[in-house]
Amino acid sequence: MSGYLTILTIFALIICSIILYRIFRNKDFREILKYSLAGIFFAIIDFIIEYLGTSTGKWTYFESIFFIFGLVPIELLILFFSSGVILRFIFLNLNKIKIPVKTDAIFYILMIFTSILYLREIYQYTESSLLPLALVFGMWGLLHISKDNREGVLILAILITILDYFVEIWIVSSGSYKYITGFSIHIPLIYGLLSLGFLAIMEKMHKLDRFLDSLIIRNLLRMFGVYRERYKNKINRAKRKMKEVYNKRSNF
Repeated sequence: MSGYLTILTIFALIICSIILYRIFRNKDFREILKYSLAGIFFAIIDFIIEYLGTSTGKWTYFESIFFIFGLVPIELLILFFSSGVILRFIFLNLNKIKIPVKTDAIFYILMIFTSILYLREIYQYTESSLLPLALVFGMWGLLHISKDNREGVLILAILITILDYFVEIWIVSSGSYKYITGFSIHIPLIYGLLSLGFLAIMEKMHKLDRFLDSLIIRNLLRMFGVYRERYKNKINRAKRKMKEVYNKRSNF
């Protein structure tokens, strides 16, 4: 395991070094500082998580070049420092990357794929989880919610998640129902993610209402809807008149 970790760390460090070298060559020392801070932030967060996990026995590493406090492999700090630098580089250059596939298409493909996997798990009576599908659906929803509503929708989704957590705990503890695999935190998380997707759909429906209420669409609907019979009668009368004229000419 450590061998794979070391190889991955070396690979990430090489990419990180190339990025920092390019910036150093441009003598943009402020950017070097920003990239370094991003890497240090990632490394510190990972170290805290790794130390808490290894010190409490949640997981254990057996091999490393050097163990920090005898628990955390030093490779992980180098790996996550490099990851922070690489992620910052990707984030700053996202607008320059030309992706031939639209974002919506990617989300729809992922939703179809995760739906098929979910249905397959149910069909095979294996342990199934709606979390991957809910995650994709929630991300799609967050992407499509307007900036004006995004903050409010996020707060609402968090409230739904918290509310469902306490409601589930209360109902399960009362014995009203139970989960085969036991209650897990991912269940209220699924409800929160699904709410993001459904709220985005509701906002799109609201935009559809505004579109249908526009003057042009109202006139079109009036023409082909409310006044459709009137125009139909006019067309029929015109046809009858044309037929009468044709018949008179035929008689002559």
